[in-house]
Amino acid sequence: MLRFMTPGSGAIQPGHLGAHSAWMDHLDESDYFVETWRCDLASGVFHLGQRTAALLGASTQSCGIVDLVRAYDGRDRATVLNILEQATASPSSFCFTALVRSPALKAAQLFCVGRSLLDASTGENMLQGIFAFPRERPALDA
Repeated sequence: MLRFMTPGSGAIQPGHLGAHSAWMDHLDESDYFVETWRCDLASGVFHLGQRTAALLGASTQSCGIVDLVRAYDGRDRATVLNILEQATASPSSFCFTALVRSPALKAAQLFCVGRSLLDASTGENMLQGIFAFPRERPALDA
């Protein structure tokens, strides 16, 4: 799963399934919790999976961009915001990773692979994708 990416890094490409599929192919779902998400651009509301919302410290599974980004490490926020802003401007495929810092949990690396669907003729304007974060591993006894 995108192990080559360090927190605070990301990429965005013009919307075509090749880039999106290539990033998705790196997923190893046995090592990560993977949940879908979407954002209706008309309302700006992100709809998250239950585990992702808990990791981000969101009080509900629906939240705004500020709530979403607030949980990211301060050094990663600009990268995430820049990628999401670009994705709302034209159909795109994107990925990023960031450290999530929650007061109740230790820092965790969160990966995102998404795409923007912007169609003026149908009025469909949304972002959608997956969030993935490492499953906790039991400690090995020495």
